[in-house]
Amino acid sequence: MTMRRTLRATAVAGALGAAALLATPTASAAPAEATAADCVTKSDTQDFARGEITVCVEDGRARVTGHVEDLKPGGPFTGGDSYCVGWTIGWETASGSTSSGTPVACPHFPGGEAYIEFDYDPTEDEYGPRDVTGVTSLRLHTESW
Repeated sequence: MTMRRTLRATAVAGALGAAALLATPTASAAPAEATAADCVTKSDTQDFARGEITVCVEDGRARVTGHVEDLKPGGPFTGGDSYCVGWTIGWETASGSTSSGTPVACPHFPGGEAYIEFDYDPTEDEYGPRDVTGVTSLRLHTESW
């Protein structure tokens, strides 16, 4: 009798567990930064820079908007790091994966700015991505110039 109750209790617990799993909403495959079906937004702050970027993809084209700020402007003699800062975008295209960068903030150059805003279509550039189908990554980075 005890064995029968144990089996019945196990079966009921299993059925309840399965029902709970079926009732739980499943996680979306979209990245956590997704703002709409076709757009991805990311904000980031590192010790060297901060910024925000939004990338929207539609009909093989892309729109990139945002800003970046160099938090260590100037050269090494003024407490800066002599690096430029920007975003790297990983693209999924009809022919595979590729990447490109945004305009960069380069305050240590004459006339360079520590804070820049951008709004452009990278597919219009001669060397930009073609037939864009999605965004695989967004990363704030430094560049040595």
